[in-house]
Amino acid sequence: MLPMTARTLWIALVLAQALPAAAAAQGIQIVDAWSRPTPPGIDVGVAYFTIRNAGKSDRLLRVSSPVAKSAELHVSAVKEGVMKMEDLASVEVGSGAPVSFEPSGRHVMLVGLKKPLKEGDVFPLTLTFANAGQIRTSVRVRGADGRASHPASGMTH
Repeated sequence: MLPMTARTLWIALVLAQALPAAAAAQGIQIVDAWSRPTPPGIDVGVAYFTIRNAGKSDRLLRVSSPVAKSAELHVSAVKEGVMKMEDLASVEVGSGAPVSFEPSGRHVMLVGLKKPLKEGDVFPLTLTFANAGQIRTSVRVRGADGRASHPASGMTH
């Protein structure tokens, strides 16, 4: 067993290495993560969410999920009157202003789904940031219109 002073020093060193990463991740929150159900035979899905950053500016580098072979950062935009989708190498996440991933804008494309996404399903999505590191969130599959339904009442919100 280590003497108390050496043990205390060792714990302090371990914590000093762990705290910067934990503190950076605490400034970033992933909220309202959702997806749409996929029709049978379609192996491509999508995920939407909002990133809130109360800390230093950061950059979203990549995403992954075990429900798909790959997950890609994309943006849809109208160019010359035509809706086009482009890959994004990364997404800047400034301090204070939320960054939205939403229909007809930035989104995560889930390529090679291992099974169809069904309303009510929940799946993990891992976002990797340049400074905050990996942040995992849960994505809920809502109705095709993006609204969550309540099975007991049949109402949506």
